[in-house]
Amino acid sequence: MEKASLDSWSTVRQHLDLHAPEEISALLDSAQLAFDGNFTLSAPLSVYSQLCQLYPLLETSVQDLTGAHLFLALEPSVPMGTDDDSLELSLGAASLTEAILAPESIAAVPAYLLRFVPYVGSGAILIATALRQAFYRSSRERGGDALYPKQSDRVRINVQAILGSLGGCISRAKFFRIFQEGRMDFFVRREPASHRMVQGQLRREATTYVYRGLLLTPGDAFDLRNYLQKQGFAERPLETLQLSLDTPRDQILQFPYRLAQDNDPSTASSVTDIVLSLLEGKKPSAALLALADKLALQLIRPEAFLAVPWYWFRKVLPEMGDDLGVLYLMARNCCYIDWARGRDRDQFWVQSGLSTLQGWIGNETLPKRLPHAQPSKRGRKRQKNVKEASSYTRNWRDANRDAARGYLLRQATRAGKDEPDWQLKVGPVSLTPQDEALRQALQAWLLEPDRSLREALACFAQNQTLQQALERAAYLDQKHICHFETLKTKAICQFETLDRELIGHYETLATALNSYFETLIEAGICHFATIIKILKRIKNNFLEPQDILPSLYSPPQRPEKRKDWDYQFFLAQISPVLSERIRSEKLEERFLAELIAAALNPQVNAPLSMAVSKTLQQNQSAPQAAIDLAALGPQGLHSLVGQALDRLRSGYLGSFAVGGKTALSQLLKDSIGSAAQIRMLERLQETLFPEP
Repeated sequence: MEKASLDSWSTVRQHLDLHAPEEISALLDSAQLAFDGNFTLSAPLSVYSQLCQLYPLLETSVQDLTGAHLFLALEPSVPMGTDDDSLELSLGAASLTEAILAPESIAAVPAYLLRFVPYVGSGAILIATALRQAFYRSSRERGGDALYPKQSDRVRINVQAILGSLGGCISRAKFFRIFQEGRMDFFVRREPASHRMVQGQLRREATTYVYRGLLLTPGDAFDLRNYLQKQGFAERPLETLQLSLDTPRDQILQFPYRLAQDNDPSTASSVTDIVLSLLEGKKPSAALLALADKLALQLIRPEAFLAVPWYWFRKVLPEMGDDLGVLYLMARNCCYIDWARGRDRDQFWVQSGLSTLQGWIGNETLPKRLPHAQPSKRGRKRQKNVKEASSYTRNWRDANRDAARGYLLRQATRAGKDEPDWQLKVGPVSLTPQDEALRQALQAWLLEPDRSLREALACFAQNQTLQQALERAAYLDQKHICHFETLKTKAICQFETLDRELIGHYETLATALNSYFETLIEAGICHFATIIKILKRIKNNFLEPQDILPSLYSPPQRPEKRKDWDYQFFLAQISPVLSERIRSEKLEERFLAELIAAALNPQVNAPLSMAVSKTLQQNQSAPQAAIDLAALGPQGLHSLVGQALDRLRSGYLGSFAVGGKTALSQLLKDSIGSAAQIRMLERLQETLFPEP
């Protein structure tokens, strides 16, 4: 590392030792420092996570004292040659809202990109945002570690994929019209179409887009040029650029957004282009170009962006529309979260409210439709009967206003210089009404499931094969999750794929989902594939009963039973003579086993009489399965019968509904059907464990 950079870092360390927490010194000593024009700290995971919490302080100190930026890098923790299959990671969710919203899946909207809205409109900005994400993913695929795309980066993407990421709020025709009008020339350049032969047919490949780099808006380029000229750039260019680096941005550019003016250039320019034009043909020095690059980073701040969940683009943006949606992004960019003081600014004043917002978005009618926090009842009364065309417009405006209410509100007004100022309140990303209905339904479904459903959910959380079977069933029929027999018929699953117990859990989940979410599916609010995807994200909550969701549906505790059988209780229900004979011959255990076998036999109408008759017969013994059940004791048998009933009532099929190949399944034949099995188990409960 060069001596100058080491001296700069020593200055930063001295400043941090005086003004930063004590633990920051040990963290910096545990990290590796590198310099390539900017400082980079590489640290292991334990140190890296703590440095991330202190990053705003570190970045501010480095930038104020050295003019450079600070980046954090995570040292690789997996040795070279490690098998990829040995490590499996999956994102989870702590709540249903988080599972639906997926806040970790974000689109990075560059903060400076929103300054182009008055010049190119909202549609071009949304397309540029989607393309930027494509550039970012492309750099990740080839091993890039940049936070933002660089000039001449290329990406090949299908038009439909871009429109789909924006929720379909921009039509295909509008997409091509924006390119034809040249509004995307500020950001990317489209290469000529290319084709390839596929099975003897000529097919067009996806369009390739080339990133143009960090450019200033036409208005910002005009303001920067004027500023440099006023500071005497022609006489002393190096000193002027250095002075610009030490000058706050609001003394060079106009904030929050500069409106388009007639004398603005027609194209965007880079800081380097402006510097070269002011030199008027003179050859620039390497130091001058380096200062120009630093000034571009300081003015544009490519690492500053809005982290907006993709959920907002796919679900909320189509309801709000592109103009209102971009206005929300512009307003949100004017707010901030103050982590140092624990305060959030979610509202701000817009000078000359109406005309300023019209200039921001380039729409004269949209700002008038912003919902008020306290709507006024002054003015003309709303007409009840209107023309059909007017009714359509009114309904569209009402729906548009309702979609914006949770995101943008006209909070208050005050007297301004030329016209009243508006105070806008900006809301966070929240669930749509449809997804909120789905969240409430899922919450209610998970609050009070029976025992069999709890077991099925726990198995679902741990078994990937069961998850895949349900996902395939959801895509096979979007309105109904089929039974396992249908999957077998379609050759999707076989008995080798899921064992009998897993088939029972599959049937339990399929029956429960079909019966509970039928109304939402028919109303088009959600699909079964969406529900299963949400369940997969919160699956870890099903494994530990003490956590949030499972604690809400913990099973009711059954009353404690006697540890040993009370034979006197059963013998008291028969003739005293027969009762005395059973006691004298010590046949109590055989009598209990015969009673269990008779109660589970659908051909026996009076289990108690049949048990007495069988017990007193000579040279015969009770069925071994009944003897095994009696050996479980009151608690064990009561629990086993309760579990079997829960499974059968939830839709389990076959012998595995009563625990698989057990003593209970041997006595309770699966050929009699689920309804008859439930009746026999209920009769056994009434016989052995009558209610007090």
